[in-house]
Amino acid sequence: MQGAGGPRLVAAVAEAGGLGVLPTFGGTEAALRADIAHTRELTGRPFGVNITPIGRAFTESRAAVCIELGVPIVTTGRGDPGLKVVERLRNAGVRVLPVVPSVKHARRVEAEGADAIIASGSEAGGHVGTVATLPLVAQVADAVRVPVVAAGGIGDARGFVAALALGACGIQLGTRLIATPESEAPAHTKRSILEADETGTLVTSLLTGKPVRTLVTAALREYESARLAGAPEERQAELRERFRRESQAPGGERAFAAGQIIGMIREVQPVAEIFTQIITDATALLGRLSAAAAA
Repeated sequence: MQGAGGPRLVAAVAEAGGLGVLPTFGGTEAALRADIAHTRELTGRPFGVNITPIGRAFTESRAAVCIELGVPIVTTGRGDPGLKVVERLRNAGVRVLPVVPSVKHARRVEAEGADAIIASGSEAGGHVGTVATLPLVAQVADAVRVPVVAAGGIGDARGFVAALALGACGIQLGTRLIATPESEAPAHTKRSILEADETGTLVTSLLTGKPVRTLVTAALREYESARLAGAPEERQAELRERFRRESQAPGGERAFAAGQIIGMIREVQPVAEIFTQIITDATALLGRLSAAAAA
């Protein structure tokens, strides 16, 4: 969540009845230890750690920290962490929930011992695959026996109920929780979310070399338009440099991972309020659907 998901947000999610997840991206082992300790000062409820799949050494070292400090749940991305790490985590009593973009990945991580699977569709922010949430969750739920959590394009009760109908046991929220008082995202990031519409994100490989759904900036849109139009490499290189330069400039327009629900977010709300609203609205929605089916 690009710096938004620190101990304060994780603790707020845990206190509201969800599973908060600490990030490891861009942080040292010492920073992870400090974040775990800080989160435990803020909440006595369980929370997890997400291990960013940026290399075997990184994955194994962060897994070792989670085992040492008794973190009960680890999530991973892009089909990581692999059989060896899964076995080590599970032997230490840690539940493992990989995030996957396809049925193929889901089957593999289940065979490796995953306790549950997070099926994340292409509507999600951050690294994405090519399959949308609606067909992905249904097909993953049909393909595996472990519980499935739906992610990508979900931000309210309607998405929650839809995920349950598809066979998921719950949902993962990311973008919606950036726009909360507990989020550590800067004010301009939250403002960008509130001002964006449903076309405010796109998928680009410019940030990490892999497909990432991110907030659109003028420089990024111009680069992607030129690339898709087959502009000469010199022109593309010029636009890439412009994007990097503007992203690094103080007060410059910056891209950050965000999902397509960005157009649904119109106010900054506390985590507990968001969760209460989702559950209340979902209960009412299920009641209406049940009444309509019985009529």
